[in-house]
Amino acid sequence: MSWLIAAVLALAAGPVLERCTGHRRGFAPMLDGFVMVAIPGLIFLEFVPSAIGEGDWSVLLALAVGFALPVAAERTTRHAGGRTHRWALLAGLAGVALHAALDGAVLATLSPDAPFSLPLAAILHRLPVGVAVWWLVTKEENRRAAIGALALLMAATVAGYSLAGAAAWSVAGSEGAKLFQATVGGSLVHVVMHQREVASGPADRRREGWGAIAAVALLLAAYTVRVEAPADEATAFLSRLYVLSAESAPALLLAYLCAGLLSAFLPARSVRWMERGGAMSQAGRGMLIGLPFPICSCGVVPLYRSLVQRGAPPAAAMAFLVATPELGLDAILLSIPLLGPQVTLLRLGTAALVALVVGWWVGGRLQAAERSPEPASATGERPSPSRRLAAALRTGTGEVVDHTAPWILLGLGVAALVTPFLESGWLGGLPPVADVLLFALLGFPTYVCAASATPLVAAFLATGLSPGAGIAFLITGPATNISTLGLLSSLHGRRAAIFFAAAMVMLAVASGVAVNAVFGALSVPSLAALTEELPSLLQQVSLLLLAGLFLRSVVRRGLRSFVGELREGLGWAN
Repeated sequence: MSWLIAAVLALAAGPVLERCTGHRRGFAPMLDGFVMVAIPGLIFLEFVPSAIGEGDWSVLLALAVGFALPVAAERTTRHAGGRTHRWALLAGLAGVALHAALDGAVLATLSPDAPFSLPLAAILHRLPVGVAVWWLVTKEENRRAAIGALALLMAATVAGYSLAGAAAWSVAGSEGAKLFQATVGGSLVHVVMHQREVASGPADRRREGWGAIAAVALLLAAYTVRVEAPADEATAFLSRLYVLSAESAPALLLAYLCAGLLSAFLPARSVRWMERGGAMSQAGRGMLIGLPFPICSCGVVPLYRSLVQRGAPPAAAMAFLVATPELGLDAILLSIPLLGPQVTLLRLGTAALVALVVGWWVGGRLQAAERSPEPASATGERPSPSRRLAAALRTGTGEVVDHTAPWILLGLGVAALVTPFLESGWLGGLPPVADVLLFALLGFPTYVCAASATPLVAAFLATGLSPGAGIAFLITGPATNISTLGLLSSLHGRRAAIFFAAAMVMLAVASGVAVNAVFGALSVPSLAALTEELPSLLQQVSLLLLAGLFLRSVVRRGLRSFVGELREGLGWAN
């Protein structure tokens, strides 16, 4: 009974927080950031890892339908945005109420000798629910409606506790109830993601970031205390994510440092240096400059435009455009532990070759733009080495982290998520050439940077995919997407963009087929073995430092701007 009381009181976290803060300035953006992470995070962890691990695609479909229905309603019905959000919120509350009843039933069925962590986890994960429901209903309706919603959840918890042994409990825990919860959960995520922005300045964005960090900490606390629960897919997913992140952290820290040093100490005459020689020589110079930088397509697009406007030869600029997102120092260092030295060398060689050929073949047929005048410097003094080093550290731990952190988190998360599904080895059953073509085409519309694609391809290779298919995906994935093709179309015309896309796919397929024909099967580290090994002390310390850099980026930019890197790259920007 004491656990039931604690579970009911946990739902009052929202109004209690508001009461304690006394409506202070800054509470709203902090709560907004908290809710934007808490609700999607809870719904994701409750449904997605178990659905993928069990191969239950109906749950994933229900989540997608629940998210898409309000979007479709808003687009087909004029002036229905407010009503659609209201109905989606009501549906989401119905699902949360059913889940609250399940929580109550779980508490009632626990044996006296059950691990302490199980009821504690049930209570901890209700804290973000209480805060989120209070915040969302207050914004959509009013405080009275929010109080009624919390009362409904409390009553549902008590009802589930009371009826745990009845037939109603078996109905509530059925497959149909799970699909219902997933559908309305998707609707609730839609409501959260389409809330208006509360932050109005840098200080509010920092508060928004701190709210998001608080939600992450609470979610981790709620799910990591469930380690003694049997067959908990969410906890297993978080464990795999932790080990993969720790394995990657030292390489990423070194890469960020090197990227900052390159940005600060690269000679200013690099554009003139790229003009020497013919198209092949120019492409080679552009490729050499672009390879080390860990910058995704979203970051290389303005750099490419700048190079073109400054009069860089098209062959060099085009090779730079391909080489920069294809492979950077972070991707090279990540590839060694995750893909193995053989695949890493092949990746480096094919990326350089593709950038060279595309620069010569596609860029060599384009006309150079007129050189724009460079702005005169305020002083003729050259910065001292200490100032340049300080600038390198600021760039490597600031700007580069801002552009790459969301994509690296996405890639590591996907790799940790799909590992159980890929353990069946179905990828190894694909025909030798068909798998290369399939993954080259899959990479074409997929927006992934070289670093985030590395753990994803490691998961594929470790479960039977041919090395050539993995190489083909690593070629088309980072360098071909809508934003890059749009830039090429605007600068050089649609014909040049189509030519570029066709060349990338053809070279990716040719490279993959050649790798399989010449090298055949290659030794690849077992991703399962990586996720079972405990991180070393160096990896744990590196992960703490890397997490600090990522969290600093979230606080400095705010959660919406941090996630905006993904939204813009995926074409979801409003």
